[in-house]
Amino acid sequence: MSEVVVVGGGIIGSLIAYRLRQEGLEVTLLEAGKAGQATRASAGMLAPHAEGLGGEELEWAQEGLERYPELVRELEAASGLEIPLSPSGVWSLERPPRQGWQDLRDLEPRPGGYLDPVRLLAAVQKAFVNLGGTVRAEEARHLEPGWVHTATRRLAARQIVLASGAWSGRFGLEVRPLKGEALLLAAPPPPGPMFVGAGYALPRGAQVYLGATQREGWQPGVEAEGLHWLQHYRDTHFPHLRGAAILESRWGYRPAGPLTVGRLEPGILAATGHGRNGILLAPATARRITELVLKTWKTRR
Repeated sequence: MSEVVVVGGGIIGSLIAYRLRQEGLEVTLLEAGKAGQATRASAGMLAPHAEGLGGEELEWAQEGLERYPELVRELEAASGLEIPLSPSGVWSLERPPRQGWQDLRDLEPRPGGYLDPVRLLAAVQKAFVNLGGTVRAEEARHLEPGWVHTATRRLAARQIVLASGAWSGRFGLEVRPLKGEALLLAAPPPPGPMFVGAGYALPRGAQVYLGATQREGWQPGVEAEGLHWLQHYRDTHFPHLRGAAILESRWGYRPAGPLTVGRLEPGILAATGHGRNGILLAPATARRITELVLKTWKTRR
């Protein structure tokens, strides 16, 4: 029996599993490996104010922004993997930058930055395994207190954490998929994330990450309508990027709905509904779930 089974191997579930393992609990992380996982298509922005957050979500976002430099150093040491992180600041513009990125020279950015979410996820999972955590490539089909049922077995767990992103709706939560589509362009990147109109551009290595659509439903892949929106957005708001080669298209299902971080019933907790702010809210979410799990664990000891 595992002390905790975490259902969902995106950044939310993986960071929760890592933090719980650090506390000495026996933890199993279920990674279904489904196409469309939000983390792998995420922009990786750390932009609390540009995202229009308020209340507790803004507090958690600020916590994430403040904690990431230390967390990245910790994970790099624990995993041996490099995680690109930049506290570059974030620009929000009312009008398109007609002269390209040089328009930003005289504009003061707001606090924020960006990181590489794919490298972050790889580092978290490797650090978790290095601590003795277990990752299983299985999909949870049904949950009940004490048990996680997959297609081939049932896993015993004293506590279960549901962190399966957009797929959390299959377990009775008010979460639905909101697909985001984005492009990776062969062009010199801006100095940091830039919001203008209904989208944004930010660096991804030496390229430009341009996004993102918001489309309801489970239709996979980047569709023609989404591609048209992205190209029109690029040409309208970043005219200096017209003609830039499309290196890659990316897509993922955001978990849209109310942010749900806490206990659902005895033995089952949830961490889902983060929308497009999963990366930013992950540190605070992991802290909160870890506190709740440890409270129950210490009571039983």
